[in-house]
Amino acid sequence: MKFKTAITLALFVLISLPSGALSGGDKEKDQLKQSVDDLKAEITILERQIRDMQQGMDRNSGTTSTLITQMSDNVSAIRQGQGRVNEAAIDAINQVKGIGDRLGTTNEKVSALSNQIAELKRMIESLPKRPAFAQITPGNPDQLFGAGVADYYQGNYDLAISEFEQFLAQFGSADIANRAQFFIGECYFAKKKYEQAIAEYEKVWKNYPRGDKVPTAHFKVALALRELGRNDEAQKEFISIRTKFKGTSEAELAARELEH
Repeated sequence: MKFKTAITLALFVLISLPSGALSGGDKEKDQLKQSVDDLKAEITILERQIRDMQQGMDRNSGTTSTLITQMSDNVSAIRQGQGRVNEAAIDAINQVKGIGDRLGTTNEKVSALSNQIAELKRMIESLPKRPAFAQITPGNPDQLFGAGVADYYQGNYDLAISEFEQFLAQFGSADIANRAQFFIGECYFAKKKYEQAIAEYEKVWKNYPRGDKVPTAHFKVALALRELGRNDEAQKEFISIRTKFKGTSEAELAARELEH
């Protein structure tokens, strides 16, 4: 129920933004309207990601947690967009009556969404650190992949890496093999071993150039580079993502990163 509430709240943020109150011809109002439009676009990206991930859910217990994590990754981008709206509101507050109150309400809703997602992640992280499956049936790719995902979200990173590596060794040509490779990178990223994470992410597009996780792997490489303090390389990666993967949520997020 809490998960459904988080999604509903995100959608309500978009619906509740004022439209008629933003009309006007002066420069300040136009800037404010653009800022609000940016926020709406950011939430639309989040909504599309949620829909896409729901349609592509794998048959395992870790899928819901994947959705939660990716939502959490994008809440920060939404909050940054909200910040731009607040800055524009300072210049236009005397000309657009009531906008300040509206923006304050929206900020509270985004904060509530962020808190709910953080609570869900804490619940997942507090689960007992034991293997997701006591025994994995030999030759069962779904169970092996599902065990890796579940162990990743329980914080059993070394065990998850072992399970994903077993999956790739046995089912390296499966459609979801690029996801298994991506999760190995995620495990190292979670362990803050960013150099190893980058090496594993790079294998996603080298070994599975048509995999659905290729854009996401590029985006995570950029984030890992930034964590390592290699900001110039991270910047170049964001630029490449924006150009190479036009129309994807990763391209949109990369563009946002380049604005800051």
